[in-house]
Amino acid sequence: MDRARRQAVLLLALSLACLLASGPHTSLARSTSTNVNGGNSFTAGYWIYYLHNNPTPPTGNTTARVNLTATATASTTATLYNYDTDCANQAGRGLTLTVPSAGEARPCYYVNWRTPVLAAPLTLRTSVTVDIWSATDTNANNRTGALIVYLRDYNPALGTWTEITNWTLPARQYSKRTWIHTPMTIPITGTPALNPGHQLEIKIEAPTTDSTENMLLAYDTTVYPAFVQLR
Repeated sequence: MDRARRQAVLLLALSLACLLASGPHTSLARSTSTNVNGGNSFTAGYWIYYLHNNPTPPTGNTTARVNLTATATASTTATLYNYDTDCANQAGRGLTLTVPSAGEARPCYYVNWRTPVLAAPLTLRTSVTVDIWSATDTNANNRTGALIVYLRDYNPALGTWTEITNWTLPARQYSKRTWIHTPMTIPITGTPALNPGHQLEIKIEAPTTDSTENMLLAYDTTVYPAFVQLR
């Protein structure tokens, strides 16, 4: 093989290696449609993780679980079960009002999901969207509800986390326990990167600073699908 051909083959091999190594996401589903059941929508060509309960698919009522999974597998169960028989004891997952804190550790006061362990670096760009369903935990009309979302860089080897950013859903009016489609787009400053071996964590609370009512969340069903969408 002459020198010019050897150089061309080497450049091609290097280009392929760089392309394979540069992918920022692992264990994700590439969206090919702009619609899913229940009214949620996502942008074709983005990466999505679906938010699940434990166990998943849900098969019945459970106590409040933490450190839930976010995976490339979409929800397959139609029924929305009671995900916290020891807390709000309503269909879905209850969030008791709390002073917002990324370190909140009481199961009735937050819910969180973690992606699979990353096999390659994950760089967050521009924004992250958490698409879920919410309601106020009350039978009264015209009640004020709000949510705060934290994005955290979790290191499972050490059991430690670093907050990347947080964002508060502006207070809005709810009627009784009526589910409202609640897409929340969290702006990203700079290009924070998670290292291989880490997990992206999504944590949600009901902040006393913006909400007057305890909140409810619906997810992990075909009727109320929920996901996190990354660029």
